[in-house]
Amino acid sequence: MDFEFSYKTRTSDIEKIKGNPCDVLIVGGGITGAGAANILAANGLKVVLAEKGDFASGTSSGSSKLIHGGLRYLAQGEIMEVRSLLKERNYLTANTEIVKPMDFHILVDQYSWRKGTLRFGLYLYNLLSGKFSIPRFRENHGLYPESVKGYFVYNDSYTDDSLLVISNIVTAKMHGAVCLNYVEAVDFSTRDSGSEVTLLDHTTGKKFSVEPEVIINAAGPWAGEISSKLNLKLEHGLKLSKGIHLVVPADKIPVKNAIAFRTYIDKRQMFIIPRGEVVHIGTTDTFTNEPDDFNITDEDVDYIVKSVSHLFPALRKEDVITSFCGIRPLFGEGNDPGSVTRDFEVRMRGNVLSILGGKITNYRTASQDTALKVSEMLGMKLKVKGLPVIEYRRPDLSLPERIEYEIYHECPVYTEDIMRRREAARIYTLDMGKSIEPVVREQVQKAGMLKG
Repeated sequence: MDFEFSYKTRTSDIEKIKGNPCDVLIVGGGITGAGAANILAANGLKVVLAEKGDFASGTSSGSSKLIHGGLRYLAQGEIMEVRSLLKERNYLTANTEIVKPMDFHILVDQYSWRKGTLRFGLYLYNLLSGKFSIPRFRENHGLYPESVKGYFVYNDSYTDDSLLVISNIVTAKMHGAVCLNYVEAVDFSTRDSGSEVTLLDHTTGKKFSVEPEVIINAAGPWAGEISSKLNLKLEHGLKLSKGIHLVVPADKIPVKNAIAFRTYIDKRQMFIIPRGEVVHIGTTDTFTNEPDDFNITDEDVDYIVKSVSHLFPALRKEDVITSFCGIRPLFGEGNDPGSVTRDFEVRMRGNVLSILGGKITNYRTASQDTALKVSEMLGMKLKVKGLPVIEYRRPDLSLPERIEYEIYHECPVYTEDIMRRREAARIYTLDMGKSIEPVVREQVQKAGMLKG
C-alpha cells in the first residue's frame, strides 16, 4: 500500500487542519462515525473525524461480535427492523472478509420458547433473509445435558468488531479524510460563518480548532454529553445498557458452533460463541447512567457463569480468563433494556446531526441516512447507494511483518492499541496476548511510537 497512516502522519494531519475550515467534523470513532467518514470522504468532502480514545475503543470493541438480524426482535414485533438487519448481514457477509457465517444451535428446554414458536420464528427469520427454509428440530442425543430436549440450527454471522471499524477508518483515510484518535472535542462555539470546535490532543495536551460547516455527533453512549456541549436537548433521552462478556478456554465449552439459549435464572437470551482458542459467553443487559461504566462486578460474572454452567457443568468461575464490556446506546421507550428498540435515528438540529442508537450490523444504513442529511444541509448531491465500501485489506503476513504493517497503516498510538484492537489478542487468546507482546513492543520501539 502506497500511503502511510501512522502516529507520524497523525501529527502532520493535525498541523494541516488546525484553524482551517472543513465540510464535516465527525465526533466519535466507533462504527457509526467510521462508516459516516467512509461514505462522506468517498464523495470528496473534506472530512475530519475526532475520537477521544483509540478508534473502536468504546462500544465498538465491546460488542458480542455478531452481525445478525436479531431473532428475538421478532417476538417484539419488529419485523421490518429484522428484515433490514438481515439485509445488512447478508451484504456484509458476502462483501467483506471481516464478516463470516456461523451456525447457531438454539436450544429447546423448559426455559426456552416453545418448540412451535421457535420453528415459526426461525421460518420467518429465514424468509426475511431471502431463504425459503423450514427449520428442522433435532433431538438431543448426548450433545447437551438431558434437560435439553433438542435444538434448531440457524445461520448468522460474526466479525472482529474492532477491525471492522478500523477498516472503515483506513478506507476513509484513503479517500482523503483526516481521522484522529486520542483527540477530543472539548468546546463548541458558533460564529457568523459557521462553527468553531476546539479539539484537545490527549497525547500532547495541546488544543487546536477546526471550523466545520456540519458537525456529526456519532459519539454513541457519549452522544448525550456531546449534545449538552452543543446546548442541544435530547427530548426522549438516550438510554444506556451495559453488556458484559466473559472469555473462557475453549476446552471448557468444546463446541464448534455457536449456541443461543435462555438462561434458567431469568429467561434472558444468551450466547456462547467459539472464537478459536477461547469462547465468548454473555451477555448482560442492564441500564446504566454512565457511558464510562465499564465496571464488571462479581454478580455479573456469577450470573453468566451460573447460566452457562447449567449447560456445561465443567465451567467454573475460576476458569474465566478475562472479560470485556460494551455500553449500548439505545434510543427509544421502555423500562426493560431488552425491549428497547435497536433501531437508530439521525436527528438534525441546525448544523448538527446526531446519530442516536443503532447496532454494528446496521452501521451502513445509519451512514447512508447521515450522508443524505449532510447532502441536504450542504445543498449538494452525494452518492449514497452501495456505500460505504471497505477498500482496505490487511495482507497475510508473518506476525512481526503484520504488526509493522498495522503500525504504518492503521495508526495505533500506544502499544495497547495494537494488543487490544489491531490484534485484539487480549480477548482472542488463552494467554491474553502475552506471547506476542515482546514482538509488538519490539516493533513499537522500532517505529518510535508512544509505549503506554
